[in-house]
Amino acid sequence: MRLNALLIGLLILPVLTLWIGHPPREQAYAAMTSEAGPIGMEVRTMTDPGSADILVLGSSVVREGLDVSLLEQQLARHLGRPAHVRLLAINWQGLDIQYFLLRDYLRTHRAGMILWNAPAPGVRTLEPQVQAFRWARFGEYADALDGLALPARIAFYGDFVYGAPRELLTHLRPNLLSDEELAVTQDPPALRGYYGAPFVPEALNSGALPSVEQTLQTLPYPMVRQSGRPLDPFERHFAGRIIALAAASHTPLVTLHLPLDSEFGDDFIPEREAFTGDLRTGGPMVGVSSAVLFHAMDAAGVRHYYYDQHFNANGRALYTNAVLPAILEAYDTREARHDASN
Repeated sequence: MRLNALLIGLLILPVLTLWIGHPPREQAYAAMTSEAGPIGMEVRTMTDPGSADILVLGSSVVREGLDVSLLEQQLARHLGRPAHVRLLAINWQGLDIQYFLLRDYLRTHRAGMILWNAPAPGVRTLEPQVQAFRWARFGEYADALDGLALPARIAFYGDFVYGAPRELLTHLRPNLLSDEELAVTQDPPALRGYYGAPFVPEALNSGALPSVEQTLQTLPYPMVRQSGRPLDPFERHFAGRIIALAAASHTPLVTLHLPLDSEFGDDFIPEREAFTGDLRTGGPMVGVSSAVLFHAMDAAGVRHYYYDQHFNANGRALYTNAVLPAILEAYDTREARHDASN
C-alpha cells in the first residue's frame, strides 16, 4: 500500500511542478551537467538582451568546427557595423533539444538568419536527448509533443517524473553558474591530434580555399546525396518543428554541413535528409565535401584536421575560412529568398 502511494506520488510530481510554476527557462539549462558541454554559453545566450544577426544551431560538431568569433568579425566587416553571432550547441545529437533551444531563444529574441547543422549520417536519436530530464518540463511547450508516437510521449513523461524533484529544489536553491562559465562563448580550438596522436599544426593555405560555387548549394542541392538511414519518425517530428518554427518567426533557415572524418574522399555532401518535400527548408545549404575541402590530401594528412569526428584547431580554421564567403552570401540574400518562399 505504501509502495503504491509512493509510486502514485512520484507519477503526479510533474503535475505538481506545473501547479507551483516552473523556474525561468535558463534554470533548466543551468541544471545540465558539464558532460553536455559549456552550459554557461547557452544560459548566457538566452539571457543576453541583444538579438543575433546569425544564430548557429546544432551539436558539438558545429561548436568545435565553426569559429563563431571569426564569423562575427567578418560579418561586422562585411556589414560595416557591429555584428552578433550566437551559438546554441549541446553535446550529443538531439533534434528535440535543438528545437527547445531555438524556441526558447526566439521567444525573447530575434535572429536575422538561422544556420542549422542537422544530424550527420551514422547518428540516430530514437528517444528524448540523454539529459532531457533536466531541460524538459511538464506542461511547457506541450504542443511540441503533439503528433509524437505514444512510446516517445511516455518516454518524455518519464523524464518529467525523473526531473521533477530537482526542479522543485530549484525553487529553494537555484542552479548557479560561475562568472567564468557564463563568459564562455565557444570552446577554444582543440590542440589535439587524431584519437590521441600528437597535434600537428597546419598552416592555412588561403589560395587553395574552395569557391562559393563549391560551398553554397541551392535547391535541389546538386552536391547533396542522401546517405545513411533517413531521419526516423522521432527525428523527423522535431526537424519539422524546427523548420516550422523558423518559418513562423519569419527567420530564414540555412542548413550547414561539416564533413566528418568518416567522409574522407567523398566528392559529395552526405546528408540523412534531402530537405525537400515535407521537410523543405526553402533556403540554401552551406557546406563542402571532404574531397573539395582537402583537395588531393591523403588520409594521413586529413587526420591532422580532426581529433575524432570533430575538427581540431586545424580543421576549424580551414573549414571556417572555406565557408565564410558562402555564409555571407546566404546572409545577404536571405530576405529576398525568404520573401520568395512565402
